Amino acid sequence: MAPKKAVDALHESLVVRGRQALMPRIAGAFSRIAARDQGRNGIVLSIAHESDERKAMREAKEVLSEMGASASDVSVNVDDSLIGGWRLEGREMLVDASFKKSLLEMYNRSVA
Repeated sequence: MAPKKAVDALHESLVVRGRQALMPRIAGAFSRIAARDQGRNGIVLSIAHESDERKAMREAKEVLSEMGASASDVSVNVDDSLIGGWRLEGREMLVDASFKKSLLEMYNRSVA
């Protein structure tokens, strides 16, 4: 079924049952699902500062080639929780080269 026809049929079904007030919540759920799927299929490079993008892309180039991806497949995200370094997520892989990870590992070793 075409997307427009599917939405129209859903809307009509909700109206018949007197549940049309659910439509905005359903739309929000579809939006969240689409965002989650995009994140799952896409490749995201998280960096601490915008100025780190070039260096992170250079360092992640080998990982990208292992994934069968190119730099054009990557979306860059500035993550305020990172102190420095980068994280590459996508295609069921995570490569964490962030300072945050290293600092947490040092802390955990010192506490244990």
